[in-house]
Amino acid sequence: MELLPEEIERAQLLEQLADLLRAEGGHTFLTGPLIEPNEKWFPDRWTPDAAGVERLIRRLLGHADLGALTLTLEIDRFSDAHGEVLSDGRAGGHSGTAAWFAGIRDGVCSFGVDINQLRDPEGLVGTLAHEVAHAYRTMYEHRVPDHALEERLTDLTTVFLGFGVLTVNASQRFRSGSSGAGASWYSRAEGGYLSMQSMSYLLAAQVVARGEPAGDVGRLLTPNQRACFKAAYKELGARDALLGRLGLPPAASVPASSDKKGRGWFRRWFTS
Repeated sequence: MELLPEEIERAQLLEQLADLLRAEGGHTFLTGPLIEPNEKWFPDRWTPDAAGVERLIRRLLGHADLGALTLTLEIDRFSDAHGEVLSDGRAGGHSGTAAWFAGIRDGVCSFGVDINQLRDPEGLVGTLAHEVAHAYRTMYEHRVPDHALEERLTDLTTVFLGFGVLTVNASQRFRSGSSGAGASWYSRAEGGYLSMQSMSYLLAAQVVARGEPAGDVGRLLTPNQRACFKAAYKELGARDALLGRLGLPPAASVPASSDKKGRGWFRRWFTS
């Protein structure tokens, strides 16, 4: 298994990340919380129904600083042969849809989830982190017309928002079990638009830029992702060199995460 994305992909990922940082500033990326898949960040009891999904989306919206939005949610069957969803959330367009973001209108943020996803909350949280990143990009007018590019940039935005652990783990998942009658089963699923290697590289770039040890985040990743993350962390090298590539100030100038004036400081730094 290749642990790193191709060199040209690595350069493109850092360029696209630098573009987002130039638009949004570095405060969230450098000092915001990294959301972990545990009760600290998701204290609500999971239930496989609309109420459980709504609680999960509200948590993600809150972590993305979009908690003031009103939420509407539709649960239905969309991944079968006839279930399709249009970009505005109506039936009719994208087959195989696991979940979708249907826009923000008058402060109302609309989402939908295929009912089959309720059986897999671990996969669903990564999928919904991606959809909430769509909402963030819509709210702050970062969307681009090219659909394929927008999806890649949305995956990248999940890392910027602190959802990287969730979406890196969701980028490739292996599951196994037994039927109870002596037979066993094994499955592999991939989620998102960027590869596992690319997502791990972006998360490693964030951790290096923050000056944090690899182990603190690496322990939260599944084995393949952890291997990719560690390889990327090593390849990215010195912190200040990476900060320079991302257009961020040197490490000695970065406010601590406890500095509530940090966001304004980053805005001033980027516009000075």
